[in-house]
Amino acid sequence: MRQHLPEECELHVHIGGCFQLEDLFDLGRQVYGDVDWTLFREAHELVYPGSSVDPRDLFAAAVRENSPEPLRPHYIHGEADGPDFRRFMTKMNLMICLYRHWRDLGRQDELVERIVDRHREQGLRYVEYRAMYGAASADPGGFLSFHRINAQAIRSASGAGFHANYVVSIPRDEPLVGYSLVRRLLTDSPELRDTVIGIDFCAVEEGHPPKSARSVCERLLNDNRTDPQQPLEIVYHVGEMYFDKSLESAVRWCHEAAQLGARRLGHAIALGLDPEVSLARQPRAHEVEMVLERMDQIDYDLSHAEALISFGVEVDEAALERERQELERMDKRAAIRRPYPPERIAEIRRRQDFVLEALEQFGTVVEICPTSNRILGGVDDPARHSMHRLLASNVDVVIGADDPGIFDSTLADEVEWVRTHSRLDSPGLDERLGDPMRLRLRAPG
Repeated sequence: MRQHLPEECELHVHIGGCFQLEDLFDLGRQVYGDVDWTLFREAHELVYPGSSVDPRDLFAAAVRENSPEPLRPHYIHGEADGPDFRRFMTKMNLMICLYRHWRDLGRQDELVERIVDRHREQGLRYVEYRAMYGAASADPGGFLSFHRINAQAIRSASGAGFHANYVVSIPRDEPLVGYSLVRRLLTDSPELRDTVIGIDFCAVEEGHPPKSARSVCERLLNDNRTDPQQPLEIVYHVGEMYFDKSLESAVRWCHEAAQLGARRLGHAIALGLDPEVSLARQPRAHEVEMVLERMDQIDYDLSHAEALISFGVEVDEAALERERQELERMDKRAAIRRPYPPERIAEIRRRQDFVLEALEQFGTVVEICPTSNRILGGVDDPARHSMHRLLASNVDVVIGADDPGIFDSTLADEVEWVRTHSRLDSPGLDERLGDPMRLRLRAPG
């Protein structure tokens, strides 16, 4: 069997972000007057204070012009939108509202089939789709129905040179509830055990440290041992949007996510961006974090002191213990500010090296999503993209499109961008990436 090319194997893509601008127009042109656009309108008013947008007006203009272009500024996320995840989610909400409408009409499977058909036409041979239903505890029936329909549609679409699997994205704020429902889904629908292959932690990263997912990940790994007929793997978005914390903490989160047993980490640009690049993205970026976050970092440094020192990171254990005692007396959610002198920046690079070597030892894979990482990462210069550091490491990496509809791209476009801007020539890049199928979930060996 020949190897899969990078543009044939998609391991990081969200169903909701796959709809192209033309899909948005096509799906909404007949029904936009009946759609509940509340989610989009409320998000838009929060993100753009004083600016009100009614999607009905946008669609009415698009229908008059017989063109999706009036929708573009409110759906396609480009460089002008910058590293603002709230803006990104506001644009995503435009499609979510429309998706919910078609789902309530009993036609959710048709939406999934539309995405799968496009990927098949683009020449993809294997895809791992992800999707989230946010209301786990509030609407367990809706959670189960949503993911069952997605998985069944994906299962039915496989065949004739194309195969797809499904990864359930569970809410970060109630991971145990989400995971329990996934296990229930597999118990109630055993025919989906070969299609539902893992769980994913995604959406807003800030405020949800990996330690909050530790218990559910431990339970999953234990369940895999006790019930090997329903194995699930973990993929974890981390080190993607982290302006709420120090660079040390962002690097640590990537390490901690891998320690949870995650097979692949989504984005992890905190390990790839040079710290000077990260700090230049926003005024006084990463100088402030909560007391609790700093305490977690101190605990981490103390527990990994010997290994960090071997990488050239200074760990003054006595000083850290004293600092921790002082922090114990403070409000744990209070903000503390720490500037970045040159020696601190140099140490962060060594911390990145330490974690990248740890990922190599774990066998953890990093998913590079070039356009997403460039735009949401706030780095316009291709020479400073996080992929360079990751490709130069010994960590296995794979290229994904993330949300190709909203970013107006395809997996082939993403691979071509890497070929154009990588410091490796094309044969060297092919050798570095290898066959991405070996990095899929449930890959043999």
